[in-house]
Amino acid sequence: MSTTKNIFKKGIFGLVVILTGVVFYYATIWATPYYVQNRFASKNAEYINIPRFGEQPNAENSRVVPLPNPDFLYSTINYDLKDEVLKISGIVPDSTYWSISAYQENTTNYFVENEEKVKAKFEYYLAPEGSTAAVLKNIPKEKIIYSPTTKGLILFRYLVSKAYPVQKLSELQHGVTVEKLAKQ
Repeated sequence: MSTTKNIFKKGIFGLVVILTGVVFYYATIWATPYYVQNRFASKNAEYINIPRFGEQPNAENSRVVPLPNPDFLYSTINYDLKDEVLKISGIVPDSTYWSISAYQENTTNYFVENEEKVKAKFEYYLAPEGSTAAVLKNIPKEKIIYSPTTKGLILFRYLVSKAYPVQKLSELQHGVTVEKLAKQ
């Protein structure tokens, strides 16, 4: 009888350990992206809805962007759409790679465009999903980025090339503007 009890106790203990491990695993997978994004956002709290421009990564500043590619210039916009729609605009380089990516609060990417689709200039309107702001009424649908979360990150990448050395790309990079348009 006691052998059966011991086997039963060990079985319950094993099941609890496995269940605890599975719960911890999935909780970690769910929570880690929020933690990473919140840490990044808290470091840049004074730059909400304002573009930030990174220098070309090198040995001294290579940790400004996690694992940056030294062939790119990076820009970011930490956004908070709680009370407004943002108009994001700038110039796209014509002979080198360029992209804009949008990430929601848990670091999930929900929007990407690059120089193959966007020519010369870009203009996007960033609004919360389901927004009925009057300012969006006459804007073409392909220019509206609906964010699934009110907070997130916009990332720009510019490839340094012979056609666009660092100085030229830096000028384009610093030409990105963010305009607050409307209260929700």
